[in-house]
Amino acid sequence: MSRLTKLKKRYPWAKSVVICTEWLGKYRYPEELRGKYAKAFLLSRNTVPNHKIYKDRIRFESFLSESGIRWVGGEANSPVDTIPLREAAVCAGLGIMRKNNFFYGEKGSYYNLEGYLIGEECVLKQTCNLKPCSDKCNLCQNACRTKALCAPYTMSPISCLSLWTTFGKNLTPPHLKSDQFGEWMCGCDDCQDTCPHNRKHDWSEGEEFPGLHEIVELLQPENILKASKEELQKKVVPKTYDHVKPRQTNTFKRGAKRLIRLQEKAKN
Repeated sequence: MSRLTKLKKRYPWAKSVVICTEWLGKYRYPEELRGKYAKAFLLSRNTVPNHKIYKDRIRFESFLSESGIRWVGGEANSPVDTIPLREAAVCAGLGIMRKNNFFYGEKGSYYNLEGYLIGEECVLKQTCNLKPCSDKCNLCQNACRTKALCAPYTMSPISCLSLWTTFGKNLTPPHLKSDQFGEWMCGCDDCQDTCPHNRKHDWSEGEEFPGLHEIVELLQPENILKASKEELQKKVVPKTYDHVKPRQTNTFKRGAKRLIRLQEKAKN
């Protein structure tokens, strides 16, 4: 990992990597949003900065600072900024990578990962006993309607729906067809939801995620089309955790139009 990220060169003071995990499956996920909005976006505590679950992370960072521990990471951290989170979590013994390229812990792949570099030595005590994917299993590849999962542990980002429904502004690239997007409007969970290590989880159970129930109706395609730019900027854009910019509200409207066309086509 150090070879790929040049961490020692960029942060010569750092001595350890700390990875924190939060299992998103502890929250209920409304049925009306399943298959349309990726869970990792709408269940991220980074989207509710005024709530206790977000402030828990701030308290941890305050603890580091008050203890005189130099650190970098947390909110500003992403795989391209500081630490490749999935790989770091595997190195920490918290789980493994599966064929769909997602990090898996004991409860599946729906984890929020946060990483820190700290200026203190840590002792690794965590061990992982998870079994790897079966050589015969190709369910995630079969579920990938754009074939972005082109081989085990191999993904072509230019064909991934998660990219095209967020950073790609819900545009349909020349090498894909609009029907391949299915009902997805923001993100895609197909390769995770079909996985045997996730499939047993019941998303109708668990705690209510703060503020999510209040926007379920707004997130329906017909209401996205009716919503003003200002309403989408205030209530929906923040839920994408910087994957859709405030000036890009048409991303949601394109996704809504495509889904409505698909639904009308299915009726005929």
